Amino acid sequence: MTLEYMTGSVPVEALAITVQDENGNARSLSAYSGASLLVSGPDGVLRTGGTAAITDAANGLVTFTWPTTTLFDVPGDYRLQLKLTAGSGADYTTTIPVVVKRGLEV
Repeated sequence: MTLEYMTGSVPVEALAITVQDENGNARSLSAYSGASLLVSGPDGVLRTGGTAAITDAANGLVTFTWPTTTLFDVPGDYRLQLKLTAGSGADYTTTIPVVVKRGLEV
């Protein structure tokens, strides 16, 4: 799965991500107490903002609500990754590629 956005986009709809195991099945997230979404731009710098929440632990669903400002400030290849936390421990998902293109207004 590759997501695509335009430079300057501030998505209105939340992003739903289903965490999968190595066989492609939804992974239970019941062992985790929290989640955050890491966004890396084409320059390798992490962008911050928005909130992630485990919304259906049994079915591996995490919902990310976008910040009110863009995370996609320049065109290029971005990567998204979930950080799942439990106590002092953390697990990271594989990355999701995002292509950000220059829109007609930019």
